[in-house]
Amino acid sequence: MFAMAKLFLKNPGFELGDQDWIKGIGWAISKDAPTARSGSWRAVFIGSVAASVDNSPTLPIRPGLKLSASAWFDGIVATAGTGVLRLRYGDLNNAFVSEPSSTGIAFGTGYSKETLTDIVAPDRAKFVVIRSSINTPNGSTWRLDDLDISGSIIEDIPSTAIISGHRIVPADTIGVFDPLIGQDKFTEFNAGMSDKWSGLYTFIPSLGANLGELVSFIRRLGRTERFFAFDPDRTVPLNGIVNGMTVNGPITNGTNKIPIKAGPVSSTALVAGDYMEVKDQYFQLQRDLEIGPEGTGEAIVWPSVRSTFADGEDVITNNPKLVARITSDLDWRRIEARPVEISFSWEEV
Repeated sequence: MFAMAKLFLKNPGFELGDQDWIKGIGWAISKDAPTARSGSWRAVFIGSVAASVDNSPTLPIRPGLKLSASAWFDGIVATAGTGVLRLRYGDLNNAFVSEPSSTGIAFGTGYSKETLTDIVAPDRAKFVVIRSSINTPNGSTWRLDDLDISGSIIEDIPSTAIISGHRIVPADTIGVFDPLIGQDKFTEFNAGMSDKWSGLYTFIPSLGANLGELVSFIRRLGRTERFFAFDPDRTVPLNGIVNGMTVNGPITNGTNKIPIKAGPVSSTALVAGDYMEVKDQYFQLQRDLEIGPEGTGEAIVWPSVRSTFADGEDVITNNPKLVARITSDLDWRRIEARPVEISFSWEEV
């Protein structure tokens, strides 16, 4: 069970003006306190054709994680239409995957709250956006205000917080492995040691890390919220990014073998020590991934697959990531005294 975590959208009540929203035809964001639910700004729709307004940018998500969302629609002066709240899920390239919708608020009522609760991200989902739509408006005027979203959104480590040192190990073990292993040095993990990753990150200002943003990031996360972890020494495969590969499935949990299709024909697509992300898991190759003349092959990976992978699930090799939580008990007095470095441990969730 994933705990629900508060996440604030950018400009959720439009009080920052006309920014952070992508407006469809008929939508505008403007200041008019008497018609806003709160504050002075709101979005307004006037049109004859259904249209939407989307929050920007898209938010990262992974399959199986839950989200809840809400929005307030005002159709008091409308003579037609329905206000609908949606969550649009996109894949690795932000191409459409699915779009769950609320039941809708009918015209003729003042500000009413529309909600979506515990929506589970579908297979292949990597991004999500909150979308508000007016259906069959027939020239009516609608207003929108005070949107919110909560749940398992995952944060990125701030780009200014350069990782100065790191270690990645199987969770709940004392063994350490070098992320820069090569073909000849690679050794398989013992079966049953663990099925998840853990690690340690160190940030040193003299080596380029901006600790200001990092401290705020750590405070937001605590030991509850999620962030993306990865091996900073191998964010892309040793021989370059491989796009377009997918799972030649479906496959079930418990296996260390992932059948691959749509690979670069008659080539070594990935080498031992490279990483790839599939669905909500982060894998390291234990053997070179050889692709045959029909574009198929078999990835031997660690850890084992923990859930069912659908046929066609994307295989990500460009900056693959895992979802983690901080496990350290941090000394905030030392951190606030301008330390020479900050370190924290983490574990995959």
